Amino acid sequence: MNRFYRAALIAALFFAGGCVTSKLYESRDYTETLDAVMLSADQQWMVVLTPKHHYVFPLPAVLRETFSAGFRTKVSASFDQFSVSSAQRVSGHYRLQISDANAAEREAALAAGYRADDQTLVFDGQITGTRYAANGVRADESLRQQALNRDYRIKVSESLGPHVVALRTLVTPLAVMADGMLVIFSVPLVLVIGTDIAINGAEGLHSR
Repeated sequence: MNRFYRAALIAALFFAGGCVTSKLYESRDYTETLDAVMLSADQQWMVVLTPKHHYVFPLPAVLRETFSAGFRTKVSASFDQFSVSSAQRVSGHYRLQISDANAAEREAALAAGYRADDQTLVFDGQITGTRYAANGVRADESLRQQALNRDYRIKVSESLGPHVVALRTLVTPLAVMADGMLVIFSVPLVLVIGTDIAINGAEGLHSR
């Protein structure tokens, strides 16, 4: 009889533990409004700024080439939903498209890694980085006004692990200088998306 009760107790603890574990690793979806998308002046980092978080990514080579290319004003970019792990690692899919490239631009885009899809040039990529709490660090108001010509939102799916609350207190690597300039790891940030490159249907300001 004692063995029966011990077995029943172990089973009860096992299943209760499973319930607790599943709750520790639940997920939630939320939406954020973009302030700006910026590059570090050394072209090593891309930063997506929102009022609550900073999403910092090592800059993929194709994006580095796109931002400096002559065809950049013809590029439209779209981001799928971002996923954030309990360790604050953020990942997502992006697509770059060019629909009206001339012969020289088409050649340059293909050399940069785009592929031809009928008359459209396309690049699909994955991007992985880190999410930080913004802690009140935001782009200057004038910069936010010129960054995007309409509200643009991103969807985020967040995995809620047992140590996510502590990690949410990670200090952003961004800082605001006396002149209002934003820097990351002491390197200045410059605005790129919204002025030259359209994102998810938001027209690039310089392309109008």
